[in-house]
Amino acid sequence: MRYDLSDHSRGLSDFRQVVIADWGDLRLVIKIAHNAFTTPLRVEGWRQAIEAYRSIGCYCPRIIPNRKGKFTEAVEYHGLPCVVFAEEYSAYRTAEQFDQRRIWKDGRRVYKEAALRLTAQAGAQRWGFVDFPSAYCILEPFDPSEDDDEVMECALRVKKMMEKEFPEQRNRFQRIWDAFLENKVALSRVYQQLPVSVFQADMGGGNVLLDEDLRLVGVLDFNLSGRETVLNMLFRESFVNFEDDEKNMLYDGELQEKAFTLFIENLKIIKKYYTFNQVEADAAPLLYRYLRPFWWYTVRAVETSRKDAAKIERVLAWMEVEQARKLEL
Repeated sequence: MRYDLSDHSRGLSDFRQVVIADWGDLRLVIKIAHNAFTTPLRVEGWRQAIEAYRSIGCYCPRIIPNRKGKFTEAVEYHGLPCVVFAEEYSAYRTAEQFDQRRIWKDGRRVYKEAALRLTAQAGAQRWGFVDFPSAYCILEPFDPSEDDDEVMECALRVKKMMEKEFPEQRNRFQRIWDAFLENKVALSRVYQQLPVSVFQADMGGGNVLLDEDLRLVGVLDFNLSGRETVLNMLFRESFVNFEDDEKNMLYDGELQEKAFTLFIENLKIIKKYYTFNQVEADAAPLLYRYLRPFWWYTVRAVETSRKDAAKIERVLAWMEVEQARKLEL
């Protein structure tokens, strides 16, 4: 047997290693994890999600049972109590494994519409076979050891940096912060009424599977999947990474408008395959204003703009624009 081992850990509280084992006639991807969100219950949910995606025509490598007929095994590894499970080795390459000059066309990934269609189709199924959240969840933590969702964690990081590095912007940022919290309260009142389904929830280039003609044929890696509000999932997939230098988006008004235009175009694609109800339409602007101004790119922009008052002025101006966006589904 030959094998390759890679480490994807984020400290001892989130220990993750992957072994690609090759017996010649069989290749498996063996995952070893010690964290709060890899449990036998969740692995079983991920297995069901894979089978659900396969039922709508999406190829996904399966989680397979061991010789005991079990899908997970508890082991001690590197002194840590770990959960181990195995997946089939993919029959297709990921988008990241192709020449990236072929992946982009007219500023968009060539498979983007197919990815949106797949996510919309999964949303329309209204699957309800798991009751744990995906990594995209809001208004609840993904990791049981955490207190907030990812958006709020990012927002608090931005708040802390702004108060420390740019006290002269205190009043302006406080208005942005107050508007954010007010919007969160309004969103909280309606969020539990929104339709939900189960999603793969990590459609990055390393998880999207393409054939040799660059057609999307499947996805892999369901480790972040779970129950998710359909509107939230579709919005996240519609916040497209475009080919231009995205790290400059928050400083460039033209790029900002291009990003919003692409977002609207993506929603138009989604509406070919998914019908939004009135509750979703009413919640859409509230959700947009919660997600957009305080996500990871705002954290990065403030971190890289410390002591640069002009850049921070542009970041704050962008946040104000995003908090006032009008959106109709």
